[in-house]
Amino acid sequence: MKLLDQMRDRLRESPRTRSILLYFGFVIISAVFWSFLTFNSDVQLDVEVPVELSLPNNVHLLAKVPDTLTVTVKDRGYRFISYLFHKTPKLTLRFSDYSDGNSTFKIDQSHLKKALAPILNKNADIVSVLPESINIRFTDLPGKKVPVKTDIIVEPREDYTQFGAMIKSQDSVLVFSDAKTLSEINEVYTYHVEEMDLTDTLRRRVTIAPINGAVVEPRSIDIMVPIEKLKPKSQAVKISVRNAPPGIKMLLFPSDVEVNFLSPASRISEDAGITAVVDYNSVDFNSHSNKVYVSIGEIPAAYQNVEYAPDSVEYIIEKH
Repeated sequence: MKLLDQMRDRLRESPRTRSILLYFGFVIISAVFWSFLTFNSDVQLDVEVPVELSLPNNVHLLAKVPDTLTVTVKDRGYRFISYLFHKTPKLTLRFSDYSDGNSTFKIDQSHLKKALAPILNKNADIVSVLPESINIRFTDLPGKKVPVKTDIIVEPREDYTQFGAMIKSQDSVLVFSDAKTLSEINEVYTYHVEEMDLTDTLRRRVTIAPINGAVVEPRSIDIMVPIEKLKPKSQAVKISVRNAPPGIKMLLFPSDVEVNFLSPASRISEDAGITAVVDYNSVDFNSHSNKVYVSIGEIPAAYQNVEYAPDSVEYIIEKH
């Protein structure tokens, strides 16, 4: 108790402390007067009002309705407290109230103010609304089903490969517009996408490029591009003879070749399906050599860097 009395006495004796207390006292009094004058005078404030449009199931707008309206409101200052502490109600517009019956949804400034009045303070004066009007074309025609073309470049890293075709969540979409525009649209395209040096399967949602005067549903599709690591593999492949005449048998030594290649990891244990052939028509019977060249036949696209040995084999012709 004695300590508190000593501190009070020191505060009273300090001119600096008295000056600080006096300053804060004036600030508080000024704030009170400012608040009193402000709250009792007219003030303008911009209020963001969310917009929701109630549409029939068979109607599609050909442009986007604004998400919000910027409403300049003039009112007594104290009434704006409700705007600061309460969420602004949503403005719900009914399609049937503003459709002109000629494929246009239209609301001018005066109708916007009239629609906004019930959701704002009853004494508020609506000075302006931005945008000043809403004017959007619509269609009630059924959608046209068109294919989706992807504009996508995919490049795996050097030791990886694309193993299989790209998979799309859907091959077609619906386009909504007027009859003339629909007759000119036969396909849609995704935005351009490039993915380089991939080391894993690509899964991505891609957006369909917009079309002027039309809407597309859905606006995006999912794609998947399978990417796998390449692993080295060796396999003995039996050599087959092509174009041998009837009654002719061609014996080869050796009868197979060793094929080395890079295989997707998931197919490393499978037969690669690679073929090796000797063409009877390529034999030069005037040559002193009894060798013929071997060529690789079909190579599945999944395999890379295919090499084989030997590149030629000896042969013997047998006639029956």
